[in-house]
Amino acid sequence: MAKASFNLSQFIGAVREDSFARVNRFEVFINAPSTLIGKNIANSGAVSLYCEMTSLPPVNISTKSFKIFGPTYQRPFGAEYGGEGISMTFHVDRDMQVKKFFDEWTAKVVDPDTGLVGYQEDYATTIVLKQLDEQDNITYEIELTEAFPRSVNLLELNNSAQNQTHRLNVLFAYRYWKDRDREFQTTPTDIPRPLLFPQVPVVDTRSVVVTRSRQFSPLTGQLEYDTPGSDLPISA
Repeated sequence: MAKASFNLSQFIGAVREDSFARVNRFEVFINAPSTLIGKNIANSGAVSLYCEMTSLPPVNISTKSFKIFGPTYQRPFGAEYGGEGISMTFHVDRDMQVKKFFDEWTAKVVDPDTGLVGYQEDYATTIVLKQLDEQDNITYEIELTEAFPRSVNLLELNNSAQNQTHRLNVLFAYRYWKDRDREFQTTPTDIPRPLLFPQVPVVDTRSVVVTRSRQFSPLTGQLEYDTPGSDLPISA
């Protein structure tokens, strides 16, 4: 009779050697947008330090049922990286600098006075999440790109809560996330150039089609183009 491959002593030995990843061993760092630097609010390092709870983001492969012959199977056609939102909970300091930090940040996303949406480069940033071991070594590190606060929850005030402190829950939206240890395998032709090199302006090098008008010339007695000598493609 065949026996199970599971061995309790091997499992115990593997756990003692490799251990398990601890939920409470993590680090968060928020790179504050440039528009918040120099403001009379908490710096991003202090805000990151006060992060009490967050999550590592998901990835979902989008599929569609496909059948040629035989059983139906799922064919992938895309991926979603949970960019609708990832929640983080922050302790709030006595001077409410953490709250002011996110108030100022959300004001860069949508101006509370005019209602106008800001430029993305003024409010979007990167957030780094790190999983640590018991010796504070980084074992897993990801980066949320183009992140910004989507929702800042309320803070409850209660006279009967004598020994409780404020905890601020913030929901961040982002475009996608990537593993910092994974080699960048995408070629420049696979994704838009602004994503690879945002500092390089994009110039449209496609041929411009110019329509030129013609008029009668009394000197030659013929119809002539009004912009002779152009070497651009012409659409008559």
